[in-house]
Amino acid sequence: MAMRRWRLVLCMAVVAIVSNFMASLPAFGADQETLDRLEKIIRQQQTQIEAQQKALDDLQQQVEALKGQTAKATVKAATDSPAAVKTGNPKASIKVYGQVNKAVLYSDDGHNEDLYLVDNDNSSTRIGLMGSINPNERYEIGTKIEVEYQTNPSNAVWQENKRNTPNDRFEKRHLDLWVDANTLGKFSLGWGSTASDGIAEMDLSGTGVVGYSSVGDMAGGQRFYDSSTGLLNAPSIGNAFSNMDGLGRDERIRYDSPSFNGFTGSTSYVSDGGGDFAVRYSARVDAFKLAAGAAYANPGSTSDTIDDQLSGSVSVLHDTGFNGTFAMGVRDHKRGRDDGGFFYTKFGYRGRWCPLGVTSLSADYGRYSDIDADGDDADTIGFQMVQDIQEWGTEAYLGYRLHKLDRNGADYDNINAFMTGMRVKF
Repeated sequence: MAMRRWRLVLCMAVVAIVSNFMASLPAFGADQETLDRLEKIIRQQQTQIEAQQKALDDLQQQVEALKGQTAKATVKAATDSPAAVKTGNPKASIKVYGQVNKAVLYSDDGHNEDLYLVDNDNSSTRIGLMGSINPNERYEIGTKIEVEYQTNPSNAVWQENKRNTPNDRFEKRHLDLWVDANTLGKFSLGWGSTASDGIAEMDLSGTGVVGYSSVGDMAGGQRFYDSSTGLLNAPSIGNAFSNMDGLGRDERIRYDSPSFNGFTGSTSYVSDGGGDFAVRYSARVDAFKLAAGAAYANPGSTSDTIDDQLSGSVSVLHDTGFNGTFAMGVRDHKRGRDDGGFFYTKFGYRGRWCPLGVTSLSADYGRYSDIDADGDDADTIGFQMVQDIQEWGTEAYLGYRLHKLDRNGADYDNINAFMTGMRVKF
């Protein structure tokens, strides 16, 4: 804008010089008619230049007015919109996250049929807060606070208690702090995942929200009906099935090594005794995505029934969408009981069949032996479907599972369970 204005001023100066020069031409004997014609042309050019200058001035005023309106709108938006999260430390970053996962559960124990409104324990309703500080390029310090609040958990409701099981309350999941020293690894302290937590649950199928190796999360509170006695005094699904997933979450100190070619090592010590160590591997090999891990866990004095256990899992996802998962574990029991064991396998397919998002389908089977009592053989078969709705941050799901328990001296009916619901994340 300024450059164009200077060009106009220079043009007007040239016109003025030419005009003065033309005015002096009669002294040299120039033709009067020619001079009149030139003077008329110059006046027309001056009029056009003045009109252009006025138009430029008007445009400049409009631009300045628009700039003022934009600045006011920006200030108003900043004033009217509250900050999502504020922290007292200017060097810290903070993130709030969470989810709500509600479902309808139907169960048939061979004697009675029941319908429950539940919180899906495969991935419970929760809210969390993560904060981190980077004092320099070599270190990162962070915290994680996460709690869950479940009404009628799907793994706890049963035939004689269909609601408020357990009592509604917040349950801690993570009260944790950590220091990541990059090349030295990560150190964690507080209530959180032990090194072996999640080691038997590697699953790339996309259907874990409604079915994975921890099969009791869907209807674990349901009791088996003994048709030989006509009594509902058998163990629950949750007691008869266990995926031996390490030491879970506990008060611990944990160390994670840096990643070496996709491999990471971890170890933790649990308050009041016990500990574990684990190895994980994650990589992409050609058209395959791979996740695997194995862990040894010794609960020590924190368990009255388990001496130690070894468990692990592996999951593979191909670019076509086909995937497979396998998990297994063995456990040494205390008090002279037989060793327990399990294996679990799943096959699935993920594809984009509709504009809503990815659709995931899977079928699984597992056998869990000598978990609740010596001689037990518990079998399960299930089918899962999950529809991702990307624009809503939502997953809609449907799952079915058949549970069968064989025990010496008993005749338990099979339990059929269906569950459908939605998980919404933020």
